[in-house]
Amino acid sequence: MRTYILFRVLQTIPVLIGISFVVFALLLYSPGDPAVINLRAIMNTEHPPEEAVAAMRIEMNLDKPWYIQYWSWLARVSTGDLGYSYQSRRSTVEEVGNAFPVTFLLSTLAMFFSCIVAIPLGILSGMRQNSCIDHITRAVSIIGLSIPDFFIGIIGIMVFAVYLNWVPVAGYEGFEYLILPAIALAVGMCAITIRLMRTSMAEVLEEDYIRTAKSKGISQRLVVQRHALKNAIIPVITYMGTQYGWLFGGSMIIESLFAIPGLGRLFVESASTRDIMVLQGCVLVFALVFVFLNLGVDILQYILDPRVRQEYE
Repeated sequence: MRTYILFRVLQTIPVLIGISFVVFALLLYSPGDPAVINLRAIMNTEHPPEEAVAAMRIEMNLDKPWYIQYWSWLARVSTGDLGYSYQSRRSTVEEVGNAFPVTFLLSTLAMFFSCIVAIPLGILSGMRQNSCIDHITRAVSIIGLSIPDFFIGIIGIMVFAVYLNWVPVAGYEGFEYLILPAIALAVGMCAITIRLMRTSMAEVLEEDYIRTAKSKGISQRLVVQRHALKNAIIPVITYMGTQYGWLFGGSMIIESLFAIPGLGRLFVESASTRDIMVLQGCVLVFALVFVFLNLGVDILQYILDPRVRQEYE
């Protein structure tokens, strides 16, 4: 197992290098001159002097070739220096560090809602194929998959926040502010998870070892608990692990809709104001989260699935 983990960790190194280059390219090829954008925020003027722009370009290493800029930027990033915000004049690490826990909590809550709803419904639907509950579950999953999350968020605000006054409308002052946004984020993923869990459970129940267990007189509930579930859940765990990473990026619209000060909203605001250093920091965090979550999913799949271990060995 240690060899496999080391192998997968080494595989992430070229991925991380590629990510760093893509993130750096945001600064290199983004519209506008970063020196001018920086000076506009400092001097509060649309047209900073040419002399000041030239001096700022030298200070930011923008007068050097791109590969020297890249290595200089990579050296700073490797020490935790992501620059500073052109708008707030605060460290990018501080800006991202304040926003990351909010997005992490929102994504985790959305994942929790999806698990407690989708997995039991998928198991039940897979056990009772073509029954009334199976048809209803599939119809609900199709509807949930067809509705955009921002539309669900708007309807949720109108019904549960405005008319019923069960939850706060927007902002973030506590855990209760994340319930409605998390549900809006979870609906789409829940719909896919139901269908995946149903398909996986239906396929496993057709396996020979399941028929053998049933022929021994074991009840269907025990067959599912002891034999079918541990194999049917593997592709679902793989999917949900990767989707957990997508929730970080997909939270942009929901965080903007509910005025949640998370990483997604920070990304949108920094893109609209061309705050390139913060934009780079957000993209870097999104990418790192996704890479390491995939690494964790691969290791978990290696532990749970004997076929993966056999293939690797």
